Amino acid sequence: MLNSHLFGFDSGGRNNRPITNTSPTGAFSSGRHDADLRYLEDRVDRLSLICMAMWSLMRDKTGVSEEELLERVKLLDLMDGQEDGKATRTVSQCTRCDRPMNARHKKCMYCGHDKLIQSAFDAL
Repeated sequence: MLNSHLFGFDSGGRNNRPITNTSPTGAFSSGRHDADLRYLEDRVDRLSLICMAMWSLMRDKTGVSEEELLERVKLLDLMDGQEDGKATRTVSQCTRCDRPMNARHKKCMYCGHDKLIQSAFDAL
């Protein structure tokens, strides 16, 4: 059976990280920010490891070269009009009310309609 904990997708997901104390006013202490930072660093490390494994499998099984990979990265990077090393999400329109919809939101903040998922990456 696949060890999903390695991928950070175990049953607790983000809520599985340690909880730190809050101040008497209820605001999160800097310890919480440290825990959040450690969580994000760990997640980036796991995602990097998975990407490296996928790349090595693809290279070994298909013969795709490192140069081809780098060309594709540049092409995808330029899809937003800027070569900045980021996969920038763009604002889309809600399919129900036609208002702007932030790429990070799963529902329209105006009408509550579910975001249209057109690729696996839209669901992230």
